[in-house]
Amino acid sequence: MVRLRRIQIVLLLVTLTPLLSGCPKDPYRASIQGSADVSSAVSSAVKITASYYSAGTINDAKKAQVASVLNTVTDCNITFRKAVTDVHNAGQTGVAAFLPVADSFVHCAQISPQAKADVTMSNILKAVDTAINGVEVAVASAKGVK
Repeated sequence: MVRLRRIQIVLLLVTLTPLLSGCPKDPYRASIQGSADVSSAVSSAVKITASYYSAGTINDAKKAQVASVLNTVTDCNITFRKAVTDVHNAGQTGVAAFLPVADSFVHCAQISPQAKADVTMSNILKAVDTAINGVEVAVASAKGVK
């Protein structure tokens, strides 16, 4: 169990490092970086889930619940990335153009209170949840036209 906890901490730090590395130059880059951070967090959650499953910490039903959450987050992230690209290709550069897209993504990908209430699922999904919420913060604090 200690080994699994260490793996979680390392994966969480690896996932959060890009978020903490400073303010992107513009909202488009902030959005794309946020999307990449979410993808990385989902990848980490898959690895943690596999470790938990192998160790017998979670059963098939819990693994399926985690997979369902991660599938939803991934679908929302794909939609977010396309919407950000569309806004960028339309020539819009200000935070005001990207913030509604980021807000929509956060609401779409939001992890349910039931999943957060389950301690094991919360541990697995913590980095994903942090990355999701970090998207809106990164876009809102991006430099450029407000």
